[in-house]
Order: sequence, then structure tokens, then C-alpha cells
Amino acid sequence: MEKQLCDQCDNQCPVDALKCGRGRRHFGLESKDDGNERMGREMPKGPIGQLRQCGHLLHHGGVSGDDLLSALNPQEQAELERLLGTLLADWKARANTDASHGGHHHGEGK
Repeated sequence: MEKQLCDQCDNQCPVDALKCGRGRRHFGLESKDDGNERMGREMPKGPIGQLRQCGHLLHHGGVSGDDLLSALNPQEQAELERLLGTLLADWKARANTDASHGGHHHGEGK
């Protein structure tokens, strides 16, 4: 009988010896939260955790389309845009002053 291999990453581990969280989650051996705890990462509570979750879904393609904000009415969308603009401007200013300390960047220009 041929050994079943995981197809969730390039490693192609045997299913009975999975090495990555993606494979363990795919085969129901670990939840996403289990992987974060094992890696020493805990999702922050409150608005920062929610922003990170939204960003993750947007960045990794979990959601798409022209109607991503359809759950909000036009006034809420405008308020969200205003608030995010305020945060983005502040965080960019902080990132520019902290740039000499090195940081995590995705190749974005300043």
C-alpha cells in the first residue's frame, strides 16, 4: 500500500508524520489557534486583533470582490476610511522614525 502524502506544502510529508501546521490543520490534527500558541504567537484582543485578522484575510486572498465593505452603510464606510487614514498616517510616521532599528517590510516604498 502506498503511503499517503500531504499536498499542503512543498515538503510532501507522510500524513502520519506531518511537519507543518498547514498539513496538521488540513488533516484535522491542529486548529489555527493551536499553531499560533505553539509558535509563541497569540492574537491580540480588541481592535488590533480584528485589524490583523482583516489584513490577513485580505492579504492571503480569503476574501475578494468589489463589495467587501457591503456590510457597512455608506456613512460607516466613510468613518472607517477616515479612522484607517488617521491610523495609517500615524503608523507610517512612526515607521519612518523607527526605520533605523530595522523592521519587517514587504518591499513597500515609503
